[in-house]
Amino acid sequence: MGRYRSKKVKDYMRSVADLGCICCGAIPELHHPRFNVGMGQKSSDMDVIPLCPTHHRLGKISIHLGKKEFIKRFGTEQELLEKVKRMLDL
Repeated sequence: MGRYRSKKVKDYMRSVADLGCICCGAIPELHHPRFNVGMGQKSSDMDVIPLCPTHHRLGKISIHLGKKEFIKRFGTEQELLEKVKRMLDL
């Protein structure tokens, strides 16, 4: 995790990762959505979506490589973030 993160943030990120990939349930990486932030910026560590490597950055239908189809199948980043928050009762 490179830079300093508070215990609260680390615990939250661990809770999100424990959900598994929001699309398939596999072991996830944490994706920082890019809505409501400027170019070259990432969202807060308290706004992350759990995505397996395939749905995050490797697959033809992933948030980075096949975004249009990804959105059709799974929803927008904002919708998925809201789903994560609901799953964690936030």
